[in-house]
Amino acid sequence: MKRIKKPWGNFTTLWKEGANIKIIEVKPKSRLSLQSHKFREEFWFLLSGELWYLIGRKKGKMKKGIVYQIPRRTKHRLWANKTGGRIIEVSLGKFDEKDIIRYEDDYGRADSG
Repeated sequence: MKRIKKPWGNFTTLWKEGANIKIIEVKPKSRLSLQSHKFREEFWFLLSGELWYLIGRKKGKMKKGIVYQIPRRTKHRLWANKTGGRIIEVSLGKFDEKDIIRYEDDYGRADSG
């Protein structure tokens, strides 16, 4: 398992056969891109900390014990305020890290056009 550093924190891939399973850590006062995926759906589970989400038009603070489903082509974002947090992300469908359409990004990675 290899930890991949990102401007907003990091992720570690735990499993890649049939489903892609990652632990995602978000640093305090950081957020991931507003993004969607063409070929996969995702499920998020809060492990620790305080994280907020936007999935389509739904927005709120994540709670333990809740499964957050992100259908294919649905805009979504994850962020942390004062404290960071960790989730498990399960991706189903054709998984490729390049299958990300970024609409907004704090780190200059948004797609043009």
